[in-house]
Amino acid sequence: MATLADRIYRVSDLNKRQSEHLRTLCFSWQVLADLSFSDLLLYVRVMGQELFEISAQLRPFTSQTLYPQDMVGVRVTQPEQPVVERAFREGRVWRQDDPVLVDGIPIRMDAVPVRFNNGVVAVVTKEGSPATSRRPGRLEQVYLQCAERVSQMICDGTFPYEDIPASHEWPRVSDGLFVLDEAGLIAWASPNALSSIHRLGVRQNVLGRYLDELGLGVTPVGEALDTKKMLDGELVRGDSHIRLRVMPLIERNEIRGSLVLARDVSELRQKERMISVKDATIREIHHRVKNNLQTIASLLRLQGRRVSSDEARLVLQESVMRVGSIALVHETLSEQPQDVAEFGDVASRICRMVTEGLVSPDAQIEIKMSGRTGPLGADLATPLAVSVTELIQNSIEHAFPETRSGTIGVELGRDEAGIVVTVWDDGVGLGEDSAKSTRLGLQIVRSLIGELGGSFSQSANGGTRSEIRIPIEG
Repeated sequence: MATLADRIYRVSDLNKRQSEHLRTLCFSWQVLADLSFSDLLLYVRVMGQELFEISAQLRPFTSQTLYPQDMVGVRVTQPEQPVVERAFREGRVWRQDDPVLVDGIPIRMDAVPVRFNNGVVAVVTKEGSPATSRRPGRLEQVYLQCAERVSQMICDGTFPYEDIPASHEWPRVSDGLFVLDEAGLIAWASPNALSSIHRLGVRQNVLGRYLDELGLGVTPVGEALDTKKMLDGELVRGDSHIRLRVMPLIERNEIRGSLVLARDVSELRQKERMISVKDATIREIHHRVKNNLQTIASLLRLQGRRVSSDEARLVLQESVMRVGSIALVHETLSEQPQDVAEFGDVASRICRMVTEGLVSPDAQIEIKMSGRTGPLGADLATPLAVSVTELIQNSIEHAFPETRSGTIGVELGRDEAGIVVTVWDDGVGLGEDSAKSTRLGLQIVRSLIGELGGSFSQSANGGTRSEIRIPIEG
């Protein structure tokens, strides 16, 4: 699916950097919609035409939307939206003094030119209705004043910020808002913002004070004002966590204050801690299972040294490899933050294990691995690991008689149907029909893959090629 920047680039005469600037704007503009109680529409000039196309749309959380229908893709001419064309051409914010009736509903519109590198690249309209907006009060007045300042930053080219924090989720204005003056002192705080710091144990009046002097730790306010960058931080006391996002307000390249969005993330942090403990427990279980399996493999290896029968010794050696392949799955899972692992990592370790355990130094057999399957859980990775081990062992034992050298390959892949694992060699080829083969290794592979609802096939073409296909959702 094409990104917003790709769509803008195709419909307009904007370059990649300009289109990416608009994508970043649309990633950041929920705060403007909520502060202005308005729907936001992004207009871009259609390439080679006197038309504008609506390329993006956003509805506010703080007010009823005027556009329940999708407006993206709608094209308008200058007579239909003269305020858009005027803002684009003159590079300044145009505001309608009086609401305009549209289908009997009074609508006020502000057209904000979007500046990038000293040129206007698009226009954002803020469209709201006095009839549907909240009853004006102090909170609404502050919100609208802040919206005007953010709008002017868009017009000046200082919003969106160049460096955006890694977090993909913006705190909502309605979660809590502090308005700071040029020095970083709290000039105003919304009721939800005050409630959030009350939950941290702050009871005194905070107006006229710094957030950093409330006894809750250091905030990113000072650094944000010094660097003119948007920064994230967090206030913590006990089990209470308040996430902060500091937005410097810039006017003529000077700091004129800042907005601090505050969101109570205590429940989120508690869930993260629970997940972290669960992950650590699962990793520890995988680690202990791996250790137990390695102990079993060591006992089997010790037993193999005590038997005099070559056949018994070979059987025990193959059993060591089977147990070892399962241990490798648990070892890999014990190293992951989640209960899934990239099977390519497991397959690489299997190749090394089999090479060290079965390949004679005189045989000169090379085992190569390529491709990826994506992350798999233990329920799928374990039978796959055993199957790959059996197929490699089968090639080593039967494809290269005596001292013949050659190559064994393990190829991993994923298509629309599921996972594909191929094990091939350039040895002597199949000596018997694999479907009728009574070899224990191939019987184990057919049984394991069959239980997964997959298929197993072998073919000869200058060697042996074994293919495993396992259907998987997603």
